Amino acid sequence: MPQSLHGERHYDFGQRMLTLRINIGLTQEGLAALLGITRKAVGRWEAGETYPKADHLKAFITLIFEQQGFQAGSEEEQIRALWRSAHQKVLLDEQWLTSLLAQQVVPLVSTLSEEKDSPPSVAEHLRLWTVPYARNPHFTGRDALLQRLEQVFALERPDTPNGAGGVRQVALTQTQAIKGLGGIGKTQTAIEYAYRARLQGRYHHVLWIAAASEETILTSFVELASLLPEVVRPEETDPRKMVSAILRWLEQRAEPWLLIFDNADHLTLAQSYFPLKGNGHLLLTTRASATEAFAPSLEVELMGTVEGAQLLLRRAKRVVPYVPEEIEEAMNIVIALAHFPLAIDQAGAYIEETGCNLASYLKLYQSHRHALLGRRGKQMGGYPESVVTTWSLSFAEVERSCPAATELLQLCAVLAPDRIPEELLQQGAPCWPEQLHEAAADGFAFNQMMEILLAFSLVKRFSEERMLSIHRLVQAVQWDGMDAQTQRAWSERAVRAVEQVFPQDPSNAETWPQCQRYLDQVQACDALIEQQHLQIPEAADLLDRAGSYFLEHFMHSQAEPLYQRALAMREQQWGAEHPQTANGLYHLALLHQASANFAQAEPLFERALAIRERQLGAEHLETAASLHGLAILYESQRLNEKGEVLARRALALYEQHLGADDLETVPVRHTLADVYWHQERFNVAEALYQHNLTICERHLGPEHPQTAKSLNHLALIYTYLGHYEGAEHYFRRVLAIREKHFGPAHYLTALVIYDLGTLSLERGRYEEAEQLFQQALALYEQHLGPQHVYTADIFITLANTLRHLGKYPQAEELARQALDLHEAHLNPAHHYIAEDLTVLGAIYREQGRYAEAEPLFQRAQQMNMQIGKSVLIPYEFALLREAQERDEQAYDLHQQALAACLQAGRTETHPQMVALRQHLATLQGRLGRPEEAANLEGTQAVSASDGSQA
Repeated sequence: MPQSLHGERHYDFGQRMLTLRINIGLTQEGLAALLGITRKAVGRWEAGETYPKADHLKAFITLIFEQQGFQAGSEEEQIRALWRSAHQKVLLDEQWLTSLLAQQVVPLVSTLSEEKDSPPSVAEHLRLWTVPYARNPHFTGRDALLQRLEQVFALERPDTPNGAGGVRQVALTQTQAIKGLGGIGKTQTAIEYAYRARLQGRYHHVLWIAAASEETILTSFVELASLLPEVVRPEETDPRKMVSAILRWLEQRAEPWLLIFDNADHLTLAQSYFPLKGNGHLLLTTRASATEAFAPSLEVELMGTVEGAQLLLRRAKRVVPYVPEEIEEAMNIVIALAHFPLAIDQAGAYIEETGCNLASYLKLYQSHRHALLGRRGKQMGGYPESVVTTWSLSFAEVERSCPAATELLQLCAVLAPDRIPEELLQQGAPCWPEQLHEAAADGFAFNQMMEILLAFSLVKRFSEERMLSIHRLVQAVQWDGMDAQTQRAWSERAVRAVEQVFPQDPSNAETWPQCQRYLDQVQACDALIEQQHLQIPEAADLLDRAGSYFLEHFMHSQAEPLYQRALAMREQQWGAEHPQTANGLYHLALLHQASANFAQAEPLFERALAIRERQLGAEHLETAASLHGLAILYESQRLNEKGEVLARRALALYEQHLGADDLETVPVRHTLADVYWHQERFNVAEALYQHNLTICERHLGPEHPQTAKSLNHLALIYTYLGHYEGAEHYFRRVLAIREKHFGPAHYLTALVIYDLGTLSLERGRYEEAEQLFQQALALYEQHLGPQHVYTADIFITLANTLRHLGKYPQAEELARQALDLHEAHLNPAHHYIAEDLTVLGAIYREQGRYAEAEPLFQRAQQMNMQIGKSVLIPYEFALLREAQERDEQAYDLHQQALAACLQAGRTETHPQMVALRQHLATLQGRLGRPEEAANLEGTQAVSASDGSQA
C-alpha cells in the first residue's frame, strides 16, 4: 500500500473506517458479507495496510449513509474526508454524491415514542421496541462476544418452525445468559445486540424487562401491557394477570421476538416470568456466577488494552486520527484501570468534561483514585452508577447476607488478586477475625460464603486449582473504603497467614511446588510490609524464607532485597547480637558467595559465626553451619587449606550431633570432598562422595535431586581420571533426574549439560562439545546474565573447544570475555585466570602469533608455580616452545606436566599421559637422548597395550 517517505503505514483511513463500521453495529465479517469481499480484506483496510477500490469505497459510504452512521448535518464533509484519506486514484464522483445526499433516509430503528402513535393492535405489522436506552455511540469492541451470541441464537432461528404449529420450548433451549461483575458491560452488550439484531431484521418484537427485583419486573410488564390493549384489558389492575396475558401472547406469536431480562441477579425469581414456549429468544444479563440451571452463559471479560484505549479515546471525544502518543497514554490509563469497561468510560467522561489531557488524568488517578472511581460524569448514557456506587451496593447486600464474606473481601483486598490459594484462607483461619475464622475453618460454611460472593461475581473460583481471584478494582474500592487502622490490621493478618503456610525449608526441592503456589502472595506481603512499615517477627521470617527459595533457583536479584529487608528488621527487633540476626547475616552471606561477591560475603559469615559462638556456644549446630558457610567461601576461592580446616570442624560437629549417616551431614561432607578434589586428593574425595551417595539413596531414593548432586561429583572425578564411560553414565543419570524434577531450562540442568560438554571436550568430541556448551551458555545467560562470573566458565571452555575446531576469531573473543570477567571478580592469582591466559595463548600460538602468546604463557606459568600444579598450563606452554624450536625448555615444561599428571593419580592409559609421553619421546630424540626416548616409547607401548586390554 502507499507509505510515507519513512515507510510508515497511513492509519487515518483505517481509523475512520473502523469508527464508521462500529457506529452502524457491524462486525468485520458482517461488513465483508454486505460488500461481497473477505473479512481479511476489511481487516487490512482498518489496519492501514491497503485501501479499498473506488467501487468498494462507494458501496461502503452508501451503506454508512443509509444506516445513518455519519454525524447528522455533516455527512458531505465526512464523506469527502473519508474519500481523501483513502488515496483513491480517481476523483470523487460528484454526481453520485449529489444523488446519494438527496436520498431520504428512513430510520430502521423506530423508538417507543414513535410507535405509541400507531393504532393499538396486535396485527402482524405492529413492531414492539421497548429498549429503554439509546444506542451507545461510544460502544467499542466485544465483537467476539456479539458474534458468539449471534451464533448461539442462529443455531435455531426463531422464525424457523419446529414441530406442529411452530411452537417450541423456550426456557431451556433458547435462553442465553451473559454474566460478569457489575460494570463489566453486560447491559451495554445486551443493548448493542438488540440494536444490531433490529438493524438486521432478526426480530419482530424486542422487549426489555428490568429484572433487578420483582417490583421492577412487574413494573416492566405493566408498562408493556399499556402497549397491548387488545392483549391486556385497560381495566385490568392485577399486575400478575397482566404478566400471564403477555406471556400467553408471546408464546402464541408467529413473529420472532427477543425478550431481554436485564440485571437478573436472582435467577430463580426471574425464571417464573419466562415464557415456556414460543418463537423467540430470551437474553439474560446477570452478576450470578452459577447460571447453568437456568441458561447457558457467556462471560463478559475485561477489555483488551487496545480495545480499552479505543473506548477511552472515543469517550473522551478525541479527534480521529489519534496520534501515537495519545494511543500510548490511553493504553497506560487502561492498564491502570485494570481494563475495566465502566472505569474506562468514567475516565473518558472526566477527560471530556474537564478538558484535561490523558497524562494529567493518569497522574490524578494515582493520587485521587477513590474520588475518580466514584465520579460517574454528566453524560452517563444507559448506566448511571459509578464503579464505587455499583460495587458499594453489592458490598452492602453481601454484608447483610453474610458478614464473614465481607471480611473475606477485605482480606482479598490486601492479597495478590489473581491466584489466592483456598488453603491459605482455611489454614490461615487462626489469623482472621472471629466470623471469617469460623467460616473458613468449616468446609460447609466456607462454601456458603463463596456462594454469596459468586452470586455478585465479586470473586472467581477455580475449583480444579483450588484458587480464587478478585478484580483489581474491586480490591481498590475495598481498600479505599477502609480506614488506616483497618488497612494495617488486615495487612498484618495477611503477612502472618502467608508466613504460616509458606514452607519452612525452601531448600528442599519437594517443597518447591508449594513455594511457587504462594510466591504471588509473598510478593504482595512484601509490598504490604514496606507500605505499612510492619515490624513483626513473621514479616522478617517470611522475607527470609522467600529469599532462600529464590537463592535455590539462582534468582539472586530477587533474593537480595528480601534478605536485606529481613536482616534490617531482625536487627531492629532483636538487636545486633541476637541469633536471629545471625541467621539473616548467614543467609545474606550465602547469597553473596553464590554471586561470587566474595569480599562482601566473608565479613557477613565471620560476623554470623562470632554471634553464634558467643550466644550459642562453639559446639552448637548453628555454629557448625557458620563454619560450613565460611568453608564454602574459601573453597570457592580455592583457599583450600583454610577451607579444609573449617569443613573438617563443621563435619565433626554435625556427625557428633546427628550421626555420620544423617542427611544433614551430606552438604558439609560434600564441601570437604570439593576441597580434596581441588587438592587433587581424588581417592579421599571419591570416598566422601560415595558416602554421600549411599546416604542419599538410602534416605531419598535413586531419583532424588540430592542423590543427583553426589552422582554429578563422582562423574566429575571419573572425567578427570579418564574413566569416561562411567562418567558419562552418571552424567546422563543426573541429567534425567534434573530434567524430570526441574525441567530442561532450569539452571541446575544447565550445570550438568556444561559438565557433559566438558566430558566431550576431554574425549576430543569437539563438535558435540560445542553443541553442549552453546546449549548450556544460553541457559546460563538466561538465569545469570552474560556478565556473571559463572558465565565466564562457559566462555573459556567454549573458546577452548572452538580453538580445536579452528574457529579462532570466535574463540579469541570468548577467551577475552572470560579473562575480563574472571579478573573483575576473582583474586589476581586465581587459577581460573591462569587457565584463561593459557587458552588465549594457545589460540595465538596455533595462528603463529608467538609474540602475543609469549607473555600470556609466562604470566600463567608464574601463577601456576604459586597456586598449584596444573597439567594444562605447562603442557600448552611446552607446545609453544616446541613451535619456537626451544626444545630444552619444552622438555622441562612437559616434565612438569607429566609430574602433575602422576600426582593427580592419572594412569598411563589416560589420554593426557599418552600425549605427554609422545612429546617427551620426540623431544628426547631431537635432543640426542636415544636411551631415554626408547624407554618412553616402551612405556607408551605398554600404555596402549593396557588400554586395549581394558
